[in-house]
Amino acid sequence: MVPVRTSKRAGQRWLLPVVLVAAVFAVGVGLGVRELSARVETPVVPAVVLPETTSRNPVNQPGPDTVQLTKDAAGHPHAEEIRELLQRHFSAINRGDYEVWKTTVVQARVQEMSLAKWRAEYESTQDGTIYVHRVDVAPGGALRVMLTLVSVQDPSKAPPEMRASCVQWRVVYPLVPENGNWKINHGLYNSARTARC
Repeated sequence: MVPVRTSKRAGQRWLLPVVLVAAVFAVGVGLGVRELSARVETPVVPAVVLPETTSRNPVNQPGPDTVQLTKDAAGHPHAEEIRELLQRHFSAINRGDYEVWKTTVVQARVQEMSLAKWRAEYESTQDGTIYVHRVDVAPGGALRVMLTLVSVQDPSKAPPEMRASCVQWRVVYPLVPENGNWKINHGLYNSARTARC
């Protein structure tokens, strides 16, 4: 029996279909992975941009002390309660009213902050240009409120990393229910960002 010999050309005829099938398979897998990653990818949250007056008009800082809500924040079911709480909080700081400030924070913060300590910390502070950008649900029935504001103060009372008379803040306030009302809890670690006005 004579062995059958295949020509080089016959072997090459099989090569092209195999390469095409492999290429189509690779493209299909790539598109599938891309589609899957698009479904699980965390949405990009745009950076918060402060109103132009906060950076271009330092003479009129800190700006109005009325707490304002973005459209996103205003859509939250507790939006008005949150706005009212923050309004009392910042108005109390601006007026130096410790008794009202105490009604806006959890009892544990009140116990840690005596009147003398509170005055020493806030006596030169004026807050304004206050915008609530977002409200998120947190574990345990709490809320996380992302806001921006401008504060002016004696530079010695400013944050250690930003000893300035005018500071732009981007901060997350944790709110918890206490005695039937929302209260501002202790700040979250590393949740505040500061910049000079």
